[in-house]
Amino acid sequence: MRKHVLKFMMTALLMTLVVPFVNAQVNVGDILCEGNKVVSPDDFDAKNATAIGVVFNVDDSGEHGWAVALQDDGLYTWGGYGVDTQLENYSRRGSAADDIDGLNNTKTILDLKKSYQAFEAVNYAKGWYLPAAGQLKKLYKNLDDVNPILEKIGAPIVREIGITYWSSTEYSDVDAWYLSTIGGLDHTSNGYNDNKNGTRLVRGVINF
Repeated sequence: MRKHVLKFMMTALLMTLVVPFVNAQVNVGDILCEGNKVVSPDDFDAKNATAIGVVFNVDDSGEHGWAVALQDDGLYTWGGYGVDTQLENYSRRGSAADDIDGLNNTKTILDLKKSYQAFEAVNYAKGWYLPAAGQLKKLYKNLDDVNPILEKIGAPIVREIGITYWSSTEYSDVDAWYLSTIGGLDHTSNGYNDNKNGTRLVRGVINF
């Protein structure tokens, strides 16, 4: 009887010492790999994992967020010039930055089955989408943490020096919001052609 009690006590003690596995805290600059696995740059091993993105935002759970693709998808028009889509129109920069649902924006536009180049450029079938204005703003804010990691793993950085990227956030029937890596969010371009027919870079993001 005493042996059984002792064994039970030892088991209980061991159970209190065993800490259940919990995903490590994800940080901006971590690397998203195939299989939805996130690793720190120091732990990344290209021989055993395939990187697909770099984390630029982490939500309150500490385990999920957004990652930017390892390369640009190319230069494209936004598409649909003169068409006011089903997306909400944001006529002010401050309110445009509140839009953080690029996934829904991209789905809404692709469901139209029209020619919207910027949206068609991302690999939506694999979860990638054109980021909303607020997501691009977050990416811009964290470029100093993201670009060095992209360089470290041999991927092209998110381009700077006045380069502009389309967002999925609509301004009106003729304009959409974009991100300038030196000027922040905007929908005009000081007199240059900047409507939905304007050509800008596209770089997808993905949820994890």
